[in-house]
Amino acid sequence: MKAVVQRVSRGSVRVDGQTVGEIGRGLLVLLGIGKDDTAADADWMIKKVLGLRIFPDDTKNMNRSVTDIGGEVLVVSQFTLCGDASRGTRPSFSDAMPPADAERFYNDLMAKLRGATALKVAEGKFAAMMDVELVNDGPVTIMVESIVKKVERASSPSVPVERASRLLKTDSSSILVPFDPETSIEGSRRELPHWQQPGRTYFVTFRLADSVPAEKLRQWKKLSDKNVVLDEFQAWLDHGHGECWLKRHEMATIVETALRHFDGQRYALGEYVIMPTHVHALVTPLAENTLADILHSWKSFTAHEINRALGRTGAVWQDESFDHIVRDEEALTRFEQYIQQNPTVAGLKEGEYLAGRGKS
Repeated sequence: MKAVVQRVSRGSVRVDGQTVGEIGRGLLVLLGIGKDDTAADADWMIKKVLGLRIFPDDTKNMNRSVTDIGGEVLVVSQFTLCGDASRGTRPSFSDAMPPADAERFYNDLMAKLRGATALKVAEGKFAAMMDVELVNDGPVTIMVESIVKKVERASSPSVPVERASRLLKTDSSSILVPFDPETSIEGSRRELPHWQQPGRTYFVTFRLADSVPAEKLRQWKKLSDKNVVLDEFQAWLDHGHGECWLKRHEMATIVETALRHFDGQRYALGEYVIMPTHVHALVTPLAENTLADILHSWKSFTAHEINRALGRTGAVWQDESFDHIVRDEEALTRFEQYIQQNPTVAGLKEGEYLAGRGKS
């Protein structure tokens, strides 16, 4: 499913000279329904449109959604968004859902959308020749495509589609492809054990090289079961040992930019927080991408940029990272709450950390 989302000061749709839908300030959404789209795609798109933060806050940063501002939504069906012009000069529309099926799907989606919000929701007329008028405010135009299929492809072949669809939880902001006890698990060990399954959702922590005092680190390395004191180790990170480079906004922004760069392409990024000495994130690798490759990409790019910004050389990150497969929805909620509460628990003030969530 594809959508072109435009921030507008007003918009309207006319059919045969008659206005069939109009809004004031809000979003005008051109919606293309693909032949393989499911109810999961519709749920994902509704959540995305209502939560997309493209309206300005008091500091004029795009940080508010149409829900936050009490705006209005105008949806216009547009099968041509599914057109493929990669060959020749006449687009092919074979990827669009057949008209009769698409109309039923569209009507169901609109009913769900109206049920999901108290905002005014207007629409065009399905399959009609429409005149669409709008005043784009900005201009701000965002292309949105459901990532459900990407996440399903990321799951191993043994994971049924109905299980993959669990990733669309209305009470969570993060993608979830949980641990599967029926699928083999890959293990490796350096200082830490690493248990992985392809395409699963992980809670990861990576930290600056000087973030834990050397004596504490030596004590920890001597333990036979390092997971026993993992909470204590996380508390050491919160104490803010070392240079705390990430407390500086420009350094934290380098990391945030890296986290977001391939979101929706190589991985689905969930909740994250960039603390003065370390980073917590929820991440689900997509397609053939592995967690190890994703972490290496984040750490190598940011190390280079941070060193350049600081005019220094040498290690920025500790070589090894913590990673945990998210077992189920309850575990996902716990990890999200941990990430969201970490700055408060560590006694940080606004501006001493960066927090957010990915496109999902």
